[in-house]
Amino acid sequence: MELTRHQGLGNVFLIALLEELPENPSGIARKYCDPINGIGADGLIIGTPLSENPNSVSRFHLFNKDGGRAELSGNGLRCFAQALFMGSKISKLDFNVETDVGSRYMKIEETATIETEFTVAAEVGEAVLVESLKSDRFEESQILRAAKVDIGNPHLVVEVENFDDFALERFAVSENEKTAPIGINVHLIKVDDSSNIRMRHWERGVGITEACGTGACAGAFVASKWGQTESIVNVHMPGGSGIVSIDQSITLSGPAVFMDKHTVNNG
Repeated sequence: MELTRHQGLGNVFLIALLEELPENPSGIARKYCDPINGIGADGLIIGTPLSENPNSVSRFHLFNKDGGRAELSGNGLRCFAQALFMGSKISKLDFNVETDVGSRYMKIEETATIETEFTVAAEVGEAVLVESLKSDRFEESQILRAAKVDIGNPHLVVEVENFDDFALERFAVSENEKTAPIGINVHLIKVDDSSNIRMRHWERGVGITEACGTGACAGAFVASKWGQTESIVNVHMPGGSGIVSIDQSITLSGPAVFMDKHTVNNG
C-alpha cells in the first residue's frame, strides 16, 4: 500500500488511494500515524472509488491517530485534493468528494509548485450554533464565554482572558469527560479585529494540533455570531493561516503541502 504524506497548516495526514476500504483501517491509522514506531501523522485518510455517485470523484474516509473515525477535516480535505490530483484520480481542478456528512465541493486554486504546494479551497459545510454558554458554566475562571457548534463534527469554541497561557489540554480533557462518548473538539479564540482571529486547538483522538480546519471554520462562525468579525476572516493558528469565507456553506482556503511517500504493508 502506498501512503503519501501531506500537511495543511501543520495538520499532517497520511493518504491512501485504494479500491476498497481495508479490513482494519483503525489499526492501520494507529500503526502508521505513530511518530515513533510508524511514520507520524494526525490522521489517516483513505480514498475509495464511488461508482454509485457520478457527482463525486471519490469517497473520503478519515481515521484519527488513535484509530477513531472522524466525520470531516477541513485541512484533511485540502490535502486529499492534492493527493487525488497527484495520483491522477482527477483531471479537473474543481470537483466533489463524498464524506460521512455529505458531498463537499473542492477547488484547486493554485499549483505554483506542482506536487509540492497547492492552494485549495474546500467546502466544509453549514455551521449550526448548538448552544451559547456563559462563563459560569465552567469551573475555569479565565473563560469569558463559549459556544458549541456543529459543522458536520462537534466543536467547543472558547474565548478566554489569557489566550497565550491558558492550559488548553487540561481544560479540553476535563471537558471531554463531560461530553463522552462522542467527545468534542476544543478551541481557544482571540479576536484581533474584524478580519483576523487567532486560535489554538485540541482535537479529539489527537490532542493539541498545529491547526484544525473545521475548528477554524467554527471559530470564524462563532466570532461572526458574536458580532466581532466580517464574513471573510483570516484565521491564524500555530501551523499557519487559512481564509474562512462564511456563507450558507462555509469554505476554508489554504495550502496543501506534499511531504513524502511511503510503501507499507496493508495491515
